[in-house]
Amino acid sequence: MARITIRNLDDWVIQRLRERGAARGVSMEQEVRDIFAAAVSACNHKGWNPGKEKTSLADENQGGSGLQSCGS
Repeated sequence: MARITIRNLDDWVIQRLRERGAARGVSMEQEVRDIFAAAVSACNHKGWNPGKEKTSLADENQGGSGLQSCGS
């Protein structure tokens, strides 16, 4: 398995990831893996335009659903 390091995440993002994971009975790491897997499996390469995507957790913090639809 590969590893990824994400630096400079805001404290509220880490806290929200912990809360989401705890609500599902999984670790914060597992929650992030699941979020990444869901995000990339929902978007095929043809329908995904990275320039149009918004930051999921930032949107969620502002009351959004947390996931953007692909190709919209």
